[in-house]
Parts: sequence; structure tokens; C-alpha cells
Amino acid sequence: MSQQPEPLQLSDAEIKELQTKYKQARDRRIAERIQCIMLFAQEYSLKDLTRILCVGVKTLRQWITIFRSQGLTALCHWGYKGQEAALNAEQWAAVERELANKPYRRATEVAAFVKERFGSAYSTRGMQALLRRTGYRHIKARLLPGKPPKEEPQRAFVNGYYELKAQLGPQDRLYLVDAAHPTHHVRISFVWTKKGRRWQLKSNTGRKRYNILGAYAPAEREYIDVRGIDNVNAETLQKLIDKIRTRHPEAGRIILILDNARYNHARLVSEHIVDTKVELHFLPTYAPNLNLIERLWRFVRNEVLETYHETFEQFTAAIDNLLDHLDQYADQLATLMTEKFEILVCA
Repeated sequence: MSQQPEPLQLSDAEIKELQTKYKQARDRRIAERIQCIMLFAQEYSLKDLTRILCVGVKTLRQWITIFRSQGLTALCHWGYKGQEAALNAEQWAAVERELANKPYRRATEVAAFVKERFGSAYSTRGMQALLRRTGYRHIKARLLPGKPPKEEPQRAFVNGYYELKAQLGPQDRLYLVDAAHPTHHVRISFVWTKKGRRWQLKSNTGRKRYNILGAYAPAEREYIDVRGIDNVNAETLQKLIDKIRTRHPEAGRIILILDNARYNHARLVSEHIVDTKVELHFLPTYAPNLNLIERLWRFVRNEVLETYHETFEQFTAAIDNLLDHLDQYADQLATLMTEKFEILVCA
């Protein structure tokens, strides 16, 4: 063992300052440095400190020397400087423009672009670290409608929605209506798994669908639907309208906001609501983002489709149990089903 440094003689004030700094230290590495000084001042040997702090003798000597010659402030200063960036600010700005205009699925692809464009070589891990440091995350892309909606009609719809709400009486109802068609299969999801192991999930071979036409009233958090294995059509919408009218005979207005599916515009439906309190209002074309009930369908899929159900009957029973007991998910739905509309701005 190399020679022990000269002992440290600390005053009561210095000990108190060290103790205070140790308690306030948020960085474990700084706390270790301070603990080293306090223990060394109590005549612990470098061998003891190596065993306690799991730090090499050379590093311990450096800490003691810094404290002895420059004081506590210098000891607590983390002076590590990383490797100089291979890309300058202008080059990195070009990389960010590239990432904004073209999807890159792997860090190796970004590294290849940087190598070809600027001649700077990055390993896969090095590029991953660089991207994380600069605020990038490797997350799933989001699907948008193939024919993106125009921004102006979306904003006009949102303004009209709030105007409609302001006109409603206490007995009136406003529902957002849409169909969902969960398919009997298991959707692969992300799970926390021990390194080296992968979860194996059973899958279904069937492709039977459960067809649901639902209506959700955000103000009252009320849900009503028509379910079955038959395709959703104009007659299904008629049944839903009748269920809503039966539930709220006292309503002066029943407003249904729907997408532009053909059956929603069917003559059978328009004739069915003649001389009733029911009004149909339609979303802008290609704007499912404005239909709040889409979030409910996503919630149902997350809760049900990521679990294996051996039979179609078990699958539909799981969906029925969830939709019939939405009150049990009140906390989750309270934040999910808020009347905050997202306006899609597509380039």
C-alpha cells in the first residue's frame, strides 16, 4: 500500500460545513467526495476508504489533495468535460432538419446519414446517446388520416361545438357517436421483462369482429351503445337513437355528432328523426381526432386486446364487462375524455 497522506486537522466549523454540504448534496458523486474527507479526518486509512467507498486509492488521494489545496468549493465542483462534439452547431441543425422531414427508425440510419453528409463517424450507441442528450426519444410514430383534414374546418367545428354546448338546457344531451369493431386477437404490447427473457403470449387464429355503435356524452360522462356481431348500418343507428330517446324523454334537444360514414347520412336515418328532438351534426371529413369517443375505443383496446381470450364469447364478455362498468374506470376516463380537441396541422 502506498504511503498514507498527512492527516487532516479540521476545526469544528469546517466539520459542521462538511456535514451540511453532505446532507445537501444531490449528486452521489459529490457526496462521496465529502464523505471521503470527513472519514479521512477521523483517521480512516486509504485502505479503509477504498473498502467503504469502493473508490480507488489514486482517486481518493486526488480528492484529499484538492480539498487540502483548494478547499471545499473546488472539491464539490464536478469538472468532467466530455469529448468534443464531432458536429458543429450548423451541422447539427442540418441533422435536425433531416430528422424533422424524414422518419429514421434506427440510430444506425442517422449515423449513416451523418457519415455520408459530414464525414463524422458515430457508433450506434454513440448516436443513440447523442440523440437522447439533444431531446430525442425512440417512440412509436402516430398514424394520421391518409387524406389529412384542413385546419380551418377543424377549428370551425371546435368553435361550433362550444357554441352548441352553451345553448343546451339542463335536460338536453350532446353525444359523440362512432362505431368500433374490435377483432378477436391479441395485440402485442410492451412489458417489463428481465434482460435475456421475452414474454410469450398466446394468439388467436380467428378474425371474428364485435361491432359496437356507441355514444358518449362528455358533460354527464354517460355512455350508451348497441352491440352485436352484425355489421353497423343505418338500422343500428336507428336503434341507438331510440335507446337515447327512451333514456331521456324529457330532453328538449338530443344532439348527435357523427363522422361521415355513409349509413350516418342514410335517408332511413334522416326520416327516422323527423318530428323528434334529435339533431345530427357531422364532423369535418377525415377528422377522427375531433371525435372524443375515439379515445374510449383506444382505452377499450388497451384494456381488452392485450389479454388472451380463448373463445370469441370470452372476448365479447370482457368487452361487455368493461363497457357495462365504466364507472370503475372513472379516474382514468376523467383525464382521458376531456373536451380538449386536438387540431391536426398536416404539412
